[in-house]
Amino acid sequence: MSYRRRRYLRRHGKLTGRDIVVPAVAGLLLVAWAHGAGHGSAAARPAPAGPAAAQAVAYARAQLGCPYVWGGTGPCGAGFDCSGLVMQAWASAGVTIPRTSQEQWAGLPHVSAGQLEPGDLVFGPGGDGTWESPGHVMMIVSVHPAPMVIEAYATGSPVMITSLSDGSAAMGGTVGYARP
Repeated sequence: MSYRRRRYLRRHGKLTGRDIVVPAVAGLLLVAWAHGAGHGSAAARPAPAGPAAAQAVAYARAQLGCPYVWGGTGPCGAGFDCSGLVMQAWASAGVTIPRTSQEQWAGLPHVSAGQLEPGDLVFGPGGDGTWESPGHVMMIVSVHPAPMVIEAYATGSPVMITSLSDGSAAMGGTVGYARP
């Protein structure tokens, strides 16, 4: 039934419950489908970020300014590399993830760009990595208005927060995203 027809029936007191419920249910189904509920099972999707993700982000933020050290897993004085930073951030929240960016990419559930939440990991082909086995990883610290990441990028660059579109991911491209 068209919007115009519904408006006419409503004005003249002839609108039935079915005339309201059917379009409303159709709209809800369309919204659910557009957000992925119509694709695969809910069990196949990673759980949303929660308190553990907030703790991981807080730990990573506390490392701002720490030096980059290849193979570094902290503490700040000893330095971090990219995967060491995110591994320790998630460990502070009680979540064990693999040590290297390649192992993290291979072992963690992937999410789409539209599902990003703080704590999610962003992978790029940097360093000695490839598109199949990324060599760089960053952590999402905020998603609105634009995704911001924290990263330990390279020698001479301290742990820093950058825009996902301006940071090292923009230089080498983004392989994908994962949620511990």
